Amino acid sequence: MTGPGLKILITNVWLDGRGGTESVVRDLALGFQRRGHRPIVYSPHLGDAAREIHERGVSVISDLGQLAETPDVIHGHHYVQTAEAILHFPEVPVVTLSHAWPFWQERPVKFPQVHRYLAVDEAVRDRLVQIEQIPPERVEILHNAVDLRRIPARPAALGKKRPRTALAFTKNKAQLPILQAACRKMGVTLDVLGHGADRLVATPEAELVGYDLVFATARMALEALCAGAAVIVCDARGLAGLVTSDNVERLRDLNFGLRSLVDPVTVEAIAAEIALYDAAEAGRVSERVRGFADLEPMLDRLEALYGEAIAAAAAQPPTEAERRQAMLAFLSETLPRGRTSPHWPWMAERQALLAQIRRLDQQLAHARAGIERGGDPEALTPEGLAPEPGEVAPSARM
Repeated sequence: MTGPGLKILITNVWLDGRGGTESVVRDLALGFQRRGHRPIVYSPHLGDAAREIHERGVSVISDLGQLAETPDVIHGHHYVQTAEAILHFPEVPVVTLSHAWPFWQERPVKFPQVHRYLAVDEAVRDRLVQIEQIPPERVEILHNAVDLRRIPARPAALGKKRPRTALAFTKNKAQLPILQAACRKMGVTLDVLGHGADRLVATPEAELVGYDLVFATARMALEALCAGAAVIVCDARGLAGLVTSDNVERLRDLNFGLRSLVDPVTVEAIAAEIALYDAAEAGRVSERVRGFADLEPMLDRLEALYGEAIAAAAAQPPTEAERRQAMLAFLSETLPRGRTSPHWPWMAERQALLAQIRRLDQQLAHARAGIERGGDPEALTPEGLAPEPGEVAPSARM
């Protein structure tokens, strides 16, 4: 474990909303500050999440030129922002953490300054090793963690015989009509929270402790387990089922995420999982999860890795030629090279496709809700998929 007082630069693609990596940045910054370090957070997009961190006395910046002191170590999240920090501070060692399988922002930066590549689960680890060709000995799984200090006491015990209240804590909404129908069938009241519900709160922990059952994935599922709720791991991608003492370790290795979502989400399947609810078992699972998912061991490991990175950089720093070669490779991969460049022109199309996905998600939720009411799904299609104002229709770009 390193001594106190490290200047730790933490990067993130954005801090203007509330999501998984924003919560990780907040917990790391405040946790390191409690331990006597001096975290600095960099993101080009600041907002509510940045404000929450800043108000606790942590420096938050949107321009690396604002830094008057060189950090001791860089903790990198996200491809471009980590590379920016490396290019700005080329002699500083780096530890990076990748959070997701599919997103381009989670690509690893390939600079010699990077001491260790961290992955939140097996899928992300395999991406780093098998797709991005990072040597396996330089990759390590570091599971998500939760700052247990943020979770209040539960206002009431879990329902003993069956769940009385449930919460869908989710990023998407196509599964919500199915969850609503299953909960109605089982006599459970369902509320919704998260991007998929268009309802975000600064302290979801304060809401999680008020529910017997939570439908969630990834870090959201981990937070719900730490808050003492029974958890059914599912979202629009699929169903993993109720978390139990028998499967909790395996689900954690999969980050309660993509590789665990192997079954289809149907009313019958969700109702069957609800029927497995056991308040005593939920309590045992929560106690176990709180034992291995606490933030403090994660901070211990990161401190150790930072110490290793600093020592390695001092003993054998990358040469100027190695740094220059990595910089040129990054620029070649990232910068546009004219009208035929494959790198940046696709961003406008990506935004259009994401907007269309959101509309399709809403359409599917609307149709499923109509089917549950006995309607004709073909007659329940909302507005067509005309482009939103300022958006180019996909067909016009093909």
